[in-house]
Amino acid sequence: MKKYLVLTVLLILLATPLLAQDADHHPSKGQMPMMSQMKSQEGHFMMKQRPGGKGQQMGFPFWMAEELGLTEVQIDKIDEYQDDSRKASIDVKADIGKLEIDKKNTLEDENYKETRKIIDQIYLKKATLAKEQITLKEKISSILTEDQKDKLESLLINKIKHKDFSEKHPEWHK
Repeated sequence: MKKYLVLTVLLILLATPLLAQDADHHPSKGQMPMMSQMKSQEGHFMMKQRPGGKGQQMGFPFWMAEELGLTEVQIDKIDEYQDDSRKASIDVKADIGKLEIDKKNTLEDENYKETRKIIDQIYLKKATLAKEQITLKEKISSILTEDQKDKLESLLINKIKHKDFSEKHPEWHK
């Protein structure tokens, strides 16, 4: 049960930045990411930058690295796993985009049998994307110690407890 909870928390952790991050958002001077203040991971943080020079946190919350006691080897491995996963996801998403174009064309040609085959291919690709997320979580989990997994779980639960969700949905203000 505990493993499933840790894996679930890791999945939420990895998916949240992808869903919540605004690509055009740049933190103001007073809102520098915590990661930039950490000496040991400063080099890693500098490698992950947007073209505009502003730091960007991607995937694993490297700002927690110090609290988790991650080693440089672990940080490098996690970074490598995330980069490989992103590259694979980019390729699969491109394939899905091409298949969507094919689907549109076959529908216009009223070739419904071929459209069904293309839809099957699209959903196989989407399943591949979902499995890639699980594989990434599994790889990251494999290099964390049990103590680090426990700390990560408690840090994430603590963060969720203290997050204000009231502004997320207008119905919650009633």
